[in-house]
Amino acid sequence: MKPAVHCPSQNPLKRSNLKLTVALALAFGAAAQAHAQTSLGEVQAQGQTSATKPGDGFFLKAPSGTVTSIPESQLNTIQQFNPEATQAQTEITAGQFQSLDPTDSFTRGLENMPNVVVTSDGDSMNGDTVYINGFGQNLINWTLDGIPLNDNDSYAFYTNEFIPTRLIAGTRYFPGAASAAIPGLAAFGGSVETYSLNPSAKPSVSLLGGYGSFGKYNFGTLVNSGLLGANSGAPTSLWFYANKTHSDGYFDNTPSDQKQYLFKSVTQLGTGALTLFYTQNNQKFNYYGGCTKADYAKYGDTCNVYRGDPVVNGKQNGLSPTYNYNQYQNWLTYAKYEATFGKVTVSNQLYYYRGNGYGGGAYTNSTYNLLQPNGVYGSVKAPVGGLFMSHGINDTRRWGNIFKLTTPITDNLGLEAGIWFNKNDTTHDQQFISSTTGQYLGSVYKEPVSTKLYEPYFNFTFKPTDRLTLQAGLKYLKTERDFIDYAAVAKSKGTAGQYSSSFSTTMPSLGVNYKLAQGINVYSNYTRNSNPPQYNQYYTGTYNPDLAPQKATTYDAGVIYDFGMWSGGVDVFRVNFDDYIQSFSYTPPGATQSISILANVGKAVNEGIAWQNNFQIDKNWSAYANLGLLNAQFTSAKVPMPYSPHSTMALGGIYTVGPWRAKLGVRHTSEAYWTDFKSPIPAHTIADASLRYTWKGGDTVRGLGLQKVSVGFNVNNLFDKRYITKYSTGFPGSAKDPLIKYNLPRSYYLSLEAQF
Repeated sequence: MKPAVHCPSQNPLKRSNLKLTVALALAFGAAAQAHAQTSLGEVQAQGQTSATKPGDGFFLKAPSGTVTSIPESQLNTIQQFNPEATQAQTEITAGQFQSLDPTDSFTRGLENMPNVVVTSDGDSMNGDTVYINGFGQNLINWTLDGIPLNDNDSYAFYTNEFIPTRLIAGTRYFPGAASAAIPGLAAFGGSVETYSLNPSAKPSVSLLGGYGSFGKYNFGTLVNSGLLGANSGAPTSLWFYANKTHSDGYFDNTPSDQKQYLFKSVTQLGTGALTLFYTQNNQKFNYYGGCTKADYAKYGDTCNVYRGDPVVNGKQNGLSPTYNYNQYQNWLTYAKYEATFGKVTVSNQLYYYRGNGYGGGAYTNSTYNLLQPNGVYGSVKAPVGGLFMSHGINDTRRWGNIFKLTTPITDNLGLEAGIWFNKNDTTHDQQFISSTTGQYLGSVYKEPVSTKLYEPYFNFTFKPTDRLTLQAGLKYLKTERDFIDYAAVAKSKGTAGQYSSSFSTTMPSLGVNYKLAQGINVYSNYTRNSNPPQYNQYYTGTYNPDLAPQKATTYDAGVIYDFGMWSGGVDVFRVNFDDYIQSFSYTPPGATQSISILANVGKAVNEGIAWQNNFQIDKNWSAYANLGLLNAQFTSAKVPMPYSPHSTMALGGIYTVGPWRAKLGVRHTSEAYWTDFKSPIPAHTIADASLRYTWKGGDTVRGLGLQKVSVGFNVNNLFDKRYITKYSTGFPGSAKDPLIKYNLPRSYYLSLEAQF
């Protein structure tokens, strides 16, 4: 396994400082707003872009108040809709994230969306597996505050990194076609844009903690500085977050430790705002391998394939740094400056990512061919009385820059243009270590990969009338990749194992939105996506220099409606997926043994309907009802795509009265299939519930020096339903009898937050 490794509330300042405070609040809001809104390329009626119009937009409103106070309009709903969008788009509110268990991965915020599957290997804090419209998460574009997060080599995305649910302002979810203005890779299954909360102009210190099932607990703090330097030329507000989470693990030998540190500051500089951001994630956990049906019958549903080897596992439910052990250290930081000069808004975002970690395993073979420390490739014997311990190390350094310019050209024509550059260097190194001495014995492979990405784009938005919006965009992606396998070079004495490749592609998008009547808009969109081959084209059997990028053409059309109490949308979509890269066996002429080779042999069609509804019954009651219908299959092989159920349904409600807020949700997923296209993932229905009570003010609270106290209680899998989430191979006999992984049973979590 690879590592990837708010708006300020009014502050009681002096009247002379009020104007500055308001200006700062707008600057803070623009920092969260600008990337979300300008990425859509929307133009207001008089040619004014949304980036120059503070007060409009979901992400300006979402973090209003303090960093620990989300507006009721966001807490009392899970989804909102943009009536002027020219593509399918849902704004998942902070209300959805705030109702989750605070130790959950933030990707669980997607689980109520149509045609979405979210599963986890035992616990969400160790990572989720996400499928949208039949596409896995390495075929979905993920961003945080506008920064693409997918691994540049395999396009993998690791859900347990980057940001906790507590600090999320909201997510823009594009389940298919997306604007050319969204940077990133692998957007076949859509784009998921998540935005962090901004700091508050009001100082506070929050103590956080919780305890729940399977020995899970967390404790931490969130500090808001408040407005600093209000009378200076650079007024600033910032927050700092630190948290530790531990779980014993429900399944045998699956404990986990996670530490997170985050920082964000926003400074007003001239006509713009400078945002600084830092996140660090340190995590250790033992991997859950699953069990055969026979072992489940013998040991119960807590069975783990790793339980039977105490030599390398150590004590029960103790973190083992040897066998099934994973360790991650990940850092992401960025600096973004955005300012408006006249009618032109310019932003530049420089970022750096470091991921370092490994997955541990053990091998019982007596000898292995390894690249030894002395540079010689050859046979190495297992240590006397011990095993080969494996550390699959991956070390990634990635930096990039995103430049954007947004401006009206005429009163009804707007332009957004920019360029994304990304440089990624990763070393993949499977090291073998002596279990008795800890000595490094050599590497099965040692592969540095260097990737450069260049992606310029432009996006026009034209409003010939108040009712009609037209959008046209184009982005160009050029990828340069260099690869070395030092083990192969040593084995062949320099005749193999070094490759370079270059790919380029052009991706257009067209969209239209028309207002039929008050509260009813219709839209249609066409988007072309393309992805260069992953780096595995080099190490899978035989290198294929003719391997071409995968391509997808997305068509969608729909209606967005808002009748006050009832809002929602219906989207009909089709994705034609071409040149899908598949591995197959090939016997060269004159050879007696087959080899593996990658080739563009696959075609797929993903088509369906997504229907979303939100009901604001009154000030206390809101509800949602979402339905997804999906047909996703590889047309060339005539088999279904993995994790592509024919139907999903989600129903739920939120009740708010006084200090109480309760949420109950039920979601149903029909049968799907695992990656072998024949092992079933059975249909299942799961219910979750949450309840929160918040004390604000009052003599007791104020007497303790508190601004508020909040107590939350979450129940996941309310009715204790069990089902197979996935299968696992890679163990003796598992190719014919895959190991089974089940979902977690009913679990509880009690959380507490005290804000001073």
